[in-house]
Amino acid sequence: MVVLLMMCLPTLIHAQSNSISLDEAVELYRQNSLDRMLLSYDQEIKQGNARNYKAYPNPEIRIFHESLNAGSPEYDETTIQISQPLELLGQPFLRNKSAAALSNAAQLEFEYREQILISQLKSLYASNWYLSQRIAVVKQALQSVQQARESALARKEEGLYSANQLQRFNIEYGKYLKMHDEIQTELTQTKTLLIRFLISEYDGSEDLQFSENFKVTPIVETEESLVEYALQNRSDVQQVEQMVVARDLQFSVEQKERFPDLTLDFGYKTQSDGSEGFVIGGSVKLPIFNQNNGNVIKARAQAKSTVTELELKKIRIRSEIASSYQKATSLQKQWEYLKSYSGNASLLETAQISYQEGEYSLLELLDATEAYVTGHTLFYQTISEYNQALFLLDVVSGGKLFSNQ
Repeated sequence: MVVLLMMCLPTLIHAQSNSISLDEAVELYRQNSLDRMLLSYDQEIKQGNARNYKAYPNPEIRIFHESLNAGSPEYDETTIQISQPLELLGQPFLRNKSAAALSNAAQLEFEYREQILISQLKSLYASNWYLSQRIAVVKQALQSVQQARESALARKEEGLYSANQLQRFNIEYGKYLKMHDEIQTELTQTKTLLIRFLISEYDGSEDLQFSENFKVTPIVETEESLVEYALQNRSDVQQVEQMVVARDLQFSVEQKERFPDLTLDFGYKTQSDGSEGFVIGGSVKLPIFNQNNGNVIKARAQAKSTVTELELKKIRIRSEIASSYQKATSLQKQWEYLKSYSGNASLLETAQISYQEGEYSLLELLDATEAYVTGHTLFYQTISEYNQALFLLDVVSGGKLFSNQ
């Protein structure tokens, strides 16, 4: 894995900026994620169980040698025999079809669980972006308060500022400094977690940055179109559909297992007196004590349970899409209301100039600074939450919005 990482990092990380886009982050995740590796192993286990289920019984070879030397002349005989169970009611064919459905189901389950993990990765990426934007806003507020504070210190000697007013600057500066440090701590933790998602053995030698710039792209799909697409294309729905097929076939197998199988014996015998010939025989179990009733009942219940699970999943899909769609559209409306703050750094700059020219009071400057921080924080937070809602909506709609593949 380490070798693969060293080969892939130079192509996935920009040479000069060492920045990783969202698509590159997803690719790194696919190549290095231990969580994804566990999903892959779980898929292989289930596909291995499916292969075992369809395996036909191996033939059994037996060799008998009898030495009868109590009398004279000495006499012995040797028998070589092969026994092969025969399922004459089509069980091997049914098991093979069931195993194919089980294997497909394991693959589809892996795909859906991988989509969920990728959605979580993208949400973490968006959180990192939001915190980066937020700390930049707070830094601007710190700079504004610091500049005003330095100006006030210079003008205090002229008797224009009191000690109480200067103390107010110190309090505001301390407030934004504390906010900055708290955001920085959260940003560091989020970035570290994100990098660990992408590179499990990251040693910190590269200063990795994340370059994606998020925005609000309106949803053009209707809720009903997303539901229709999800019911047809969601991997977990297709997985349960394959399980329905597999369980029905398994039920048919168990029904046929009520009847005993024939074991065919074929061999060759030689005797010391020169006699030799083929030996043919067979055996069949008598269904007196065990008629496979327990397995039939179990298989019938499993088949009905899987059908019920499919119906419940379709109901939940409608609920999941309705909830996710409503959240995304609500956040889009909030962004429409807040987008006037986008890039409006002049609000803070104007307040600073007005204060220095005496047009703004101390309170007005501090109010303008707080309004700037609050407005831009809400703006970037809404963009981040909207994209996170889209990532979830994409998963529950089966990849209708944009592909995770």
